[in-house]
Amino acid sequence: MNEKGITESEHISFQGDSAVDIVQAMLERAAAIRASDIHVDPSPADTRVRMRIDGELGDIGSISARIHEEVIARLKILSGARTDLHAIPQDGRFRAELGDRSFNVRISFMPTYRGENAVLRLLPASGFGGESFAALGFSPDHARALQSALEAQNGLILVTGPTGSGKTTTLRVCLSLVADKPISVMTLEDPVEYEVPGVRHVHIRESYGVSFAAGLRSALRQDPDVIMVGEIRDAETARTAVNTALTGHLVLSTLHTTSALEAILRLSQMGVEGFMAAATLRLIVSQRLVHTVCQSCHGAAQGCAACRGSGFAGRSVIAETLEMDDGLRDLILRHEPLHRLAEYAVARGFRPISEDAAEKVEWGVTTRAKVACALDA
Repeated sequence: MNEKGITESEHISFQGDSAVDIVQAMLERAAAIRASDIHVDPSPADTRVRMRIDGELGDIGSISARIHEEVIARLKILSGARTDLHAIPQDGRFRAELGDRSFNVRISFMPTYRGENAVLRLLPASGFGGESFAALGFSPDHARALQSALEAQNGLILVTGPTGSGKTTTLRVCLSLVADKPISVMTLEDPVEYEVPGVRHVHIRESYGVSFAAGLRSALRQDPDVIMVGEIRDAETARTAVNTALTGHLVLSTLHTTSALEAILRLSQMGVEGFMAAATLRLIVSQRLVHTVCQSCHGAAQGCAACRGSGFAGRSVIAETLEMDDGLRDLILRHEPLHRLAEYAVARGFRPISEDAAEKVEWGVTTRAKVACALDA
């Protein structure tokens, strides 16, 4: 199978175009080739434009250095950022209609040695209308475990994995499933990416002194039933999230750990007592994203238009789900080492992520090479 980035035919020539035309051309090309991000990076000779497709970043074209500042100014006007500030980072967002699709575009500006750069994230405006765990690539057993945990009225659900492993997307599907119920659902995020109908989204601004922990304490006065905390980054947030779960709320969040079992150790390192973790944890999911074989050409040597000649199109989740039961809670209370928890979990049917990955290779969803890349991340 070929391993191709952005092809020559997908490159854009911006020569002679105005800043308005350049920005529009970038957005339209990104939508056409399913890019999630656009990078606009100044260099001594010109401005490099790159786009990320299925997690991989590739060159799409360049802009004359002469018009770079006008392009940045155009992006700031669209996103509501300050055009007179150039020495500090800024963020903004705007709505774009591209073809027959609507996108919420989030943009970050950063001063660099060669001038301001911009990174745009394209988020489909209809992001979570009808997605399911199965559509993300979760196996039936994993989907059942997630559904069962979401039906609880309290406790803590954690989704773990490295940056870019799809954790936020998994939580969004969780939110879309609980938002239809007659309950109050809130999120605390930095920044807010997708809006889910029926959910109150709160933008946590740590640069203004509002932390996740402080936001969570304030959110409790809003009478929520379910709270999603974008990320547990520190001990204070970890303890506050666990206390919230203990007092009759269902809390969903993410952690940066490489396995489900390691999330238990990470909570302990953050100062969460074993009895608190045992009392609140309901489910821990660890996941990665793998590139999937193109369903149009089935990974043929030359690929096809749908996969842009690469043999791969889209990504799928590979995962492991650790469901809490009395035996596992007892081991946590006794501060047993991770290998003892792992032995117990496997004896009770726990399947590590490597087994889920091997199954997807066997089914032809992905390849061993793509799995190895994902698990090494």
